[in-house]
Amino acid sequence: MGRVIFDESEKPLMRMTYVGVPDEAEWQRHIDVMSEWARRGDVYAVVIDAREVGRISPVQRRGIMDWITRDKQHLRANCAGGALLFASPLQQGLWTAISWVTPSPIPVKMFSELSSAEGWVRSQLADDAIRVGLELFAMRRLAPLVRNVLREHREEVNSLGRQTRIE
Repeated sequence: MGRVIFDESEKPLMRMTYVGVPDEAEWQRHIDVMSEWARRGDVYAVVIDAREVGRISPVQRRGIMDWITRDKQHLRANCAGGALLFASPLQQGLWTAISWVTPSPIPVKMFSELSSAEGWVRSQLADDAIRVGLELFAMRRLAPLVRNVLREHREEVNSLGRQTRIE
């Protein structure tokens, strides 16, 4: 029986390694862990080493597509990217087919070398940190402006509040 090894020792860089072909219970456990990562609310990126996974079943492929669909918003909000390590063109083709049917909401890139995959994931995390930093900067700059507008129009804002109260 195959298994999936999860490594969070270098958060926010996460690693997932397939060793052999997981049975249905192990496959579901791995989907559950990936879902938990996406729903934590923490930014992360993942290196998925599938060089030793072998051939996954159609049910397992459908499980990946269902998970992407179900957690799309969480992935988009929290996952900076996914690097996929494959050993063969057949594995790459399977991922390509999955992504045609269910496009990934995050940047995904295929690799054959671990060091290249990790380098790309680290750059995705850096890009995401820059984006978040710019958003925080903009929010901090806009907050005083919004407060001033609300202060200047306090009477109007208060009257709107009185008009919409539910009694």
